[in-house]
Amino acid sequence: MSSKNLCYLLLSIAASFLMMVPSAVAAQTTKPGLVRVALVEQADSLSFTVIGNYQLVDQSTGKLIVKLKPGEKWLVTLQNGRIALTGQGSKNGIYKGPVSVQAQTFEASILSGNGDLVDNNYAGELSVINSDGRVLPLEQAQAGITFKGSKGIVNLSGDGSLNLLSLTSNAGTTRYRGDLEFRVDSGKLTAINELSIEDYLCGVVPAEAIPSWPAEALKAQAVAARNYAMQKVETSRGDRANLGSNQYDQVYGGYDAETEATNKAVKDTSGIVMMSQGSLVTAFFHCSSGGFTENSEDVWLNPLPYIKSKTDPYDKNDKYYNWQVTYSNEQLAALMTQAGFPIKEVTDIEIEERTSSDARVKNLTVIGVGATGKPEKIELCNADKVRITLGLKSSLFVLDKNYNKDKSLAGVKITGRGYGHGLGMSQYGAYGMASQGYNYQDILKYYYSGVTLTNQYGRSSSLR
Repeated sequence: MSSKNLCYLLLSIAASFLMMVPSAVAAQTTKPGLVRVALVEQADSLSFTVIGNYQLVDQSTGKLIVKLKPGEKWLVTLQNGRIALTGQGSKNGIYKGPVSVQAQTFEASILSGNGDLVDNNYAGELSVINSDGRVLPLEQAQAGITFKGSKGIVNLSGDGSLNLLSLTSNAGTTRYRGDLEFRVDSGKLTAINELSIEDYLCGVVPAEAIPSWPAEALKAQAVAARNYAMQKVETSRGDRANLGSNQYDQVYGGYDAETEATNKAVKDTSGIVMMSQGSLVTAFFHCSSGGFTENSEDVWLNPLPYIKSKTDPYDKNDKYYNWQVTYSNEQLAALMTQAGFPIKEVTDIEIEERTSSDARVKNLTVIGVGATGKPEKIELCNADKVRITLGLKSSLFVLDKNYNKDKSLAGVKITGRGYGHGLGMSQYGAYGMASQGYNYQDILKYYYSGVTLTNQYGRSSSLR
């Protein structure tokens, strides 16, 4: 890094505390790690532009390809299994890859009056108080901000710009924070967004929750999403990406999804995670519990001490609390076939067992005639498999069978409640609790049994 980008601010300890404050809490927090999110997979071509300071790097050699100009469009395609980059109106080159678009961020180091290094390359986590009393992120500090310390007044330069990437695919154009990597997987292009976990959460919370909800519900969502992301990072080390950007992990909308309210929820809970027996909690959450949450082993297979069945009186809502679907025999057969159980006719369907809450269907048997004309008996042996196979919002339902005059099965009417797998936190339940005055700690401790909340991403003592 060049000397002009590194500002050594000689401040007394007193001046440091007066003029610079952490962006989230009173004590400096540990800088979060990075997360890699697969944005687009199996693409033939992609394009991107940048806002701010970025450079294009060939990761296979570590060499700089070009320093990017803001607003200039670049096309990424495949040529003989390699990455072809076209910019500035002509083809720039062909690369084995991966190729990355890397942000060049503002950096600052702070020295106390006695010369001790207080902080290094940490501008994104610090803020300054300007003459109006407003707190501004140091990275976005405008030109003209000064620091007064034992060595006099020091000017801090900054253009207030924000580094953003704009990625265009068949799904449209979205802006993202952080870096962008293009790589070839199975003969197609994959685009991966690499950024800090906190920046990632700013694009997750508004996509998973409703930004107009009470602040404490949004904070609970931020902590649950932080736990989920950190667990995925741990269990996917060595993989090309840690997470996808859709509902199979957490919905991630990038910078374009961000709102002031949800960004504040992320900031106000920065570094806070849930722990159980010394380990990070895998914080499953769902939309609506329908009045009951479940034991993890009833919905999937493995028991978790903090994912337990309980009644949920806070979840009642107008959108997902009650629903109904009807299926003809032909539709049932099509659903089973689509799920990998080829059936041309369903002759019977029976609920065999419910979960410990006695609410969700845990085991379901479908009897029918297979594609070869032979009798088939299919057993769906956990609540989530029942929900997904039958294409239902939830496995919390009752089933009514309809018969033809010859007593053969004509179809079924399914009446249910809730939306999602029913494990961990109900998002509508969190909304209900927050609306009744509960704080985010109350919400999380209700839905995740026996957990403790800690600062510093699990590396500090429990919150009081």
